[in-house]
Amino acid sequence: MADFTNNLLSIVIILSSMFVTIGVMYALLKYRDATVTLPVDREQLSRIPAYGLQKQIQDLQLDLIGSMMMGLMIVCFPFAINSIQAHIAVGKFPWVYALTGLMGLTYCGIKTWKNFSKLTKLRLGHTAEIATANELIGLQALGYQVFHDVQADGFNIDHLVIGKNGVFAIETKGRHKRNKDLRQTNGGGSGSSSGKKGYEVFYKDGRLNFPSWTETKPIEQAERQAKWVSQWLTRATGSPVAATPALVFPGWYVTSQSKPPFPILNHKQLVGTIPKLKTQDLTQQQVDTIIYQVAQRCLSKSEAGK
Repeated sequence: MADFTNNLLSIVIILSSMFVTIGVMYALLKYRDATVTLPVDREQLSRIPAYGLQKQIQDLQLDLIGSMMMGLMIVCFPFAINSIQAHIAVGKFPWVYALTGLMGLTYCGIKTWKNFSKLTKLRLGHTAEIATANELIGLQALGYQVFHDVQADGFNIDHLVIGKNGVFAIETKGRHKRNKDLRQTNGGGSGSSSGKKGYEVFYKDGRLNFPSWTETKPIEQAERQAKWVSQWLTRATGSPVAATPALVFPGWYVTSQSKPPFPILNHKQLVGTIPKLKTQDLTQQQVDTIIYQVAQRCLSKSEAGK
C-alpha cells in the first residue's frame, strides 16, 4: 500500500505542472467566451491568398511543439518518478525542489495569462483587419490602389487607399462585443433609439461612445497617422499630398450624433463612402507617382522615398 501511495504521489507531483498550465488556459478560454465575442464572424470572411496553407502551417507548428513536449515528458517521466519515490522512501521529501517547482509553476501560470491576453488582442486585431481588407477589394474593382500594413516610423498604416480623389489612411480598430451588452439588448433593455445598443458605437463631441465605455485615442491616432502619410508623401513625391484619415470598426453599427472630423465607419461602408470623398484632385501622373513611392516602401524595410 505504501508503494502504491508513493507512486501515486510521485505521478501527481510530476503531472501538476501540465495540469496547472492547462487549467489556466481552460479558465481563460471559458472567461473569454463568457464575456466577449468577436465583432465579425471569421468564417464569413472571404478567404485571403494562401489562407488554407497558413492554417495548415499553424496546425503543424502546434503539432510539432506538442510532439516535442510529449517526447520530453516520455523521457523524463520514469526518471522523475523514481527520484521522487527514492526521496519519499528514505523519509526525506525534497522540499527545496518542491518549492522551486512551485515558483516555476507560478511563473508559468502568470506567463500563460499574459500571453493569452496578448494573443486574444492579436486575434481580434487580425480578424478586424482581414474584414476591412475584404471590403477594400471592392475599391480595387473601381480603380483604386490598396496597400496593407504599410510600415511607417515605428508604427504601421493598416490600409492605404490611393485614387484620383485623394489618399486615404485607414485605421482599423477591433473591439470585442461584450456579451453583457448583447444580453441587455436582447433582453429588452432601454438601449438607444436605434435599438442596436449591444453593438452600436456613436461619435459625439470628439468621443467614441460604445455601450459600456468611451474612447478618444483611436481618433487621435488616425489623425496622427494621416498627418505622417501627408508629410512623407509630400517629401517623397515633391508635390503636396493631403492624406485623409478614416477610422473603421468592423462588425459595429457606427453612427454620429455630431459631425466627425473625418469618416468613422463600419467596414461595409467603405466602398460606398471613399469614392464620394473629394479631398484632393490628383492627376493620373500624381497617382502613379504616389503608388510607386508606397510600393517601394512596402518592398523594402528601408524608408524608401525619404
